[in-house]
Amino acid sequence: MKNNSIFYTPGQVASFYSVKKDTLLFYDRIGLFSPSLRKENGYRYYSADQLSELDTILTLRDLDFSIPDIKDAIADLNTPSFISLLEKEEESIRKKISSYKALLNVVNTIKSSMKEACEAEKGKLYTAFFKAQPVIKVPIRDEGKDTTSDEAWEDAYRKLIAVADGKALINFGSIVRIDEARKHLGAICREVYATYGKASSSVIEEGRYAYMFFKGPISGLSSFYEQFFTAADEENLHLQGDIYEELTISSIATKDEREHVTKLMVRIE
Repeated sequence: MKNNSIFYTPGQVASFYSVKKDTLLFYDRIGLFSPSLRKENGYRYYSADQLSELDTILTLRDLDFSIPDIKDAIADLNTPSFISLLEKEEESIRKKISSYKALLNVVNTIKSSMKEACEAEKGKLYTAFFKAQPVIKVPIRDEGKDTTSDEAWEDAYRKLIAVADGKALINFGSIVRIDEARKHLGAICREVYATYGKASSSVIEEGRYAYMFFKGPISGLSSFYEQFFTAADEENLHLQGDIYEELTISSIATKDEREHVTKLMVRIE
């Protein structure tokens, strides 16, 4: 039974629902929920019958529905349409959960990688079995030179950023050919890559890898490679494929180059 004989001021309604009067003013201004009575002196009043509509609006708002969806719901409110609206929101929430889970995995992976780089003994040769890791990569266009220029590397890096989903990027680095690494000690890079939190057409293949961490600015790269190859040769390791030169801790994380950590990693038989 409708009750249009009882009216409440905006302050009373705001008090009933623990909302601000400004919220009711906003709803009135956008045409979502307006007072049913306006007197000549400008005073506004809501009828008791309107409160059920405000119940619906605030319930949908608390469930994170958008204003347009709330407007559509109360314009033609009935059980089937309300259920359909809930199903639509349920699907939207599931997608958000999936997206946040993927983002959380990327954050955890970056954190674990950086903690390992901080805690590992620098200059020590490690070996471990790694599962396949998706990567995204872009070739460096700097052919015919004995050293990859900073400009060519930065150009490839910017292209990688442009084509990648930033939320899925984990660690950045360079891909260096084994033969060129031994000859030029990392001075020539062929590709810029980033480990990726999504499926990709390119991967770091599953297998056993040798790797070593080095602390300090990238200007010491040649000594990093020299130490890495010396240790691998002393262990009689057969290196195969490309070397992944990962900037595990870089200027993204710290401005102090002395705190930077580079990881060299290559597959072994």
